[in-house]
Amino acid sequence: MGIREQGFLRRAATNAGFVTRANAHSNIQFVSEAEASVHFCMFHSDLHEHMNMGVYFVVCDAGGSTTDTTAYYVKQTYPTLELDETKASACVQAGGVSVDAEFHQYLCSILDQIDLSEDQRNEFIRSGEEFRINLGGGRSMNYPNLHISRGKLALTNDTISSFFNESVEIAIESIRQQMDKGCEHVLLVGGFGESLYLRKMVNSHFSGARCSITVTSDPNAKAVADGSVLWCAKRTVVSRATRMAYGSRSLPPTIAIMLITVAGKPIVSKDTVMEANEALRGEYHRSYDNSNPALGNFSVTLYGYKGAGSNTNTWKIENSCLEKGFEEVCQIQADLSGMRKGLKKQKGTKGKYYRLDFKVAIQFGDTEMKAFLEWEHGGKTFTGPAEILPNELSVTTV
Repeated sequence: MGIREQGFLRRAATNAGFVTRANAHSNIQFVSEAEASVHFCMFHSDLHEHMNMGVYFVVCDAGGSTTDTTAYYVKQTYPTLELDETKASACVQAGGVSVDAEFHQYLCSILDQIDLSEDQRNEFIRSGEEFRINLGGGRSMNYPNLHISRGKLALTNDTISSFFNESVEIAIESIRQQMDKGCEHVLLVGGFGESLYLRKMVNSHFSGARCSITVTSDPNAKAVADGSVLWCAKRTVVSRATRMAYGSRSLPPTIAIMLITVAGKPIVSKDTVMEANEALRGEYHRSYDNSNPALGNFSVTLYGYKGAGSNTNTWKIENSCLEKGFEEVCQIQADLSGMRKGLKKQKGTKGKYYRLDFKVAIQFGDTEMKAFLEWEHGGKTFTGPAEILPNELSVTTV
């Protein structure tokens, strides 16, 4: 779930009256399905007994329509368990819905070849039973070439496995791509993860002397829902990888949050692992012609790159259009009125003026992006709030 979706859900909760705009960020917190699943597996399996320092493992949450995989590294085990993401998680279109679609397509191809009314055809699609489907034609309905005998359609093992193969292959490849730093455990959870066939295929591909497959011991529990509660109490994951490269087109090249420096090297690239409290800072200033000005509001647009290839693409904007692969992620906005004591008297070519220096700090390493302001006064560092507005909620820059 990205910043847009998080913003949409927060706004929905605010509009519904569950929270106010003032406490929406503190009272609503987001956790990825992978992180929730990790905490779930710690509680519902013996996985915690194998979490030694330096261990790499992969979580595969195979659900109804998507399969999410994330790789983790055990950073420490004492006094508390701490995990780092090793790269950005992957989300692929594979799951139980795809299996249902494959079966539906197969069944329709069979029903198209036998003499049934439209109502009968639709009823059979809705109320079929596993493995042997009663087509209601009685003992007189026989189509040996279609495996229909006495009104019942028999499905072979090969036919059944064909419904699963595409989704299983996609899920297995997604797991494999997360293993580039090694893997000692694969955690398989989710609704589609309950499939014995998927478990068998994952086990046959990855199980061995150096990799074990872990499934949950409670098939009735919901890995994400239950794991989210455990996540709130434990907070085991302390570092996360950026899902895309980030930067701003309007900052000078010395700013750390630029995607591209003068030398063309990426600073905040995809898969950059950052701790939750780690921040990247960009320096800004405002100039005023008197000592008691209206400081106003500040806004900067943050862009992301998640196209193909490396993260070393340079910004290219023509007629306000971004180069392919780039997108406007959000605006970071803040009220500068609380920084009045940070004004400093300066002398320029046109006489005296007052300058306000401050930094915008952005945190990418938590479950959601965060930002705040920093400024200096009297030898001390002060901080102030900044609001992140997803692009569909952004307003005109002040």
